[in-house]
Amino acid sequence: VPLKVVEGRQIGATMGQDSIDAGFRAGVVAVILVILTMLIYYRFAGMLAVGALVLYVLYTLAILAGFDAVLTMPGLAGFVLSIGIAVDANVLIFERIREELSHGKTVRTAIDEGFKHALSAIVDSNVSTALTAAVLYQYGTGPVKGFAVTLVAGIAASLFAAIFVCRTFFFIWLSRTRGERALSI
Repeated sequence: VPLKVVEGRQIGATMGQDSIDAGFRAGVVAVILVILTMLIYYRFAGMLAVGALVLYVLYTLAILAGFDAVLTMPGLAGFVLSIGIAVDANVLIFERIREELSHGKTVRTAIDEGFKHALSAIVDSNVSTALTAAVLYQYGTGPVKGFAVTLVAGIAASLFAAIFVCRTFFFIWLSRTRGERALSI
């Protein structure tokens, strides 16, 4: 099939900056909506997840800095996507904790069981996403590689933040309340 050029455009520097600004604004709006959703739907547990999410952002940026990666538009998209992945892990954990609490288990046992039962689903989804990102990195060029690098960095940081940091926050809360207060989840 012959290729026929229908339209061609040149993009100036200001249009590129407009795209960067729009992408950054979209990312900020997405993060704010994620934070509000977690706080409204999961209350106190959502607050712990937001705390872990803040550390997740720092970890991801540290990983990217360690690789001397530049945050481009595709990289920003990968970063925002990995925020959703990080929150997804918390949602899985919190729903498992709710399930355990509804079965009449103590708060500490429900937290332990919630993390234990959600772990396999979290690891499976993150490993499959990381494998996809590895393929994108291997066969992609320029912006696609940037997206893949940012996505993998975000996945690594989200696993750590959801499984270790959020759990640690729960245990700090448990040690301060001595398990005497109900968990707002």
